[in-house]
Amino acid sequence: MASRLFALSASLALLSLLIPSAYGKPASFHVEEGSNNIYFAVTIMYDGVISAVSLMQTDSPYSRENGWQPLTRNFEAWRFDPQDPTMPPFSIQITDNQNNKFVAKDVIPPNWKPNTVYTANLVQA
Repeated sequence: MASRLFALSASLALLSLLIPSAYGKPASFHVEEGSNNIYFAVTIMYDGVISAVSLMQTDSPYSRENGWQPLTRNFEAWRFDPQDPTMPPFSIQITDNQNNKFVAKDVIPPNWKPNTVYTANLVQA
């Protein structure tokens, strides 16, 4: 019985190492000064290596057509230059250096303001 319990706990410990570490952890999103409805820049405070960031405009009628829109790296921030004015709230997807994807759903609210930090727990995409 003790050996089975030990084997089970060892298996669970190994499984926890295989699960991406960002799941359920908070991330903070600082909306950069100068952001508006035709330019959006965000700095992400996240305990991991970010290789890509995408944004989805939750209330946009185009979100189903366009899905996740990639952001471009702009020094420390990630930048979005849409063709049309944005329609928040925004969900943000982070891809780490192992190609794991995590989402902060509706992290940027409809009444967002520049130079403000928004926080959310990441969920696996």
